[in-house]
Amino acid sequence: MHRLPLILCAIALFGSTVSAVLFFKIGNSKQILELRLADSEARSAKLDSALARANEQNGALTGKIGMLDTSLAETQAKLAETNGRVAQLDRELADSKRDLGDTRRVLTVYEDTTRALGEEVAALREDLEESRASNASPASVLAYKNTIAELERQLATARNGAALTSTTGAATAVFASRAGRATVLNVGPQNSFVVLNFGSARGAALGQKLNVSQGTTIVAVVLISDVRANFSIAQVLPDTLRGVLQKGDSALLIR
Repeated sequence: MHRLPLILCAIALFGSTVSAVLFFKIGNSKQILELRLADSEARSAKLDSALARANEQNGALTGKIGMLDTSLAETQAKLAETNGRVAQLDRELADSKRDLGDTRRVLTVYEDTTRALGEEVAALREDLEESRASNASPASVLAYKNTIAELERQLATARNGAALTSTTGAATAVFASRAGRATVLNVGPQNSFVVLNFGSARGAALGQKLNVSQGTTIVAVVLISDVRANFSIAQVLPDTLRGVLQKGDSALLIR
């Protein structure tokens, strides 16, 4: 019976010891947990601060993206406007090239007409000398002189680049004696048409036909489709073409 109190005392001492050990362990764990909690709270504060800064930067970037989108839209609008202007300039350039081509063709016709008028003046002067030598009537000589003066006036006008006009009365009277002869001034693409120094001043009219010759060989028959004062444009009848037409070919009106 005396041992039981001793055993109980021993058990009590052992429990106290264990309790003290557990108390110290729990106290240390609590301090560690508190330190960890404080560290976690500090990290959380840092993270909150970083998150706030990130949100601010995100807002700034969003604003910049909005401005960039606006700038991009403006740039695209300007680009579309520039492309429209470029297309317009391309059309104007094409029109200018066509106008330039037309002007060059007209200039060529004027140059050929000027050259042909000079040749006609020279030929008429020769005819005038022949008429004088053969004692032609004064009326014929006067008609030649009037026609030569008119052609010289037209030649000066053509050299100045102005539109040619003519007084057809005197010229027709003289040229009638030349039996509807003409010269090819220019040849169209693929021998489709010719320009003749045969105009209304010499009696040319729509629908007239002429034989085009090279030497003594007839190489084509042409049909007048456009008549001006000092030249005309004649379409080549395809079935009559027998060669390649050239500048300087002679033409004779088919009566």
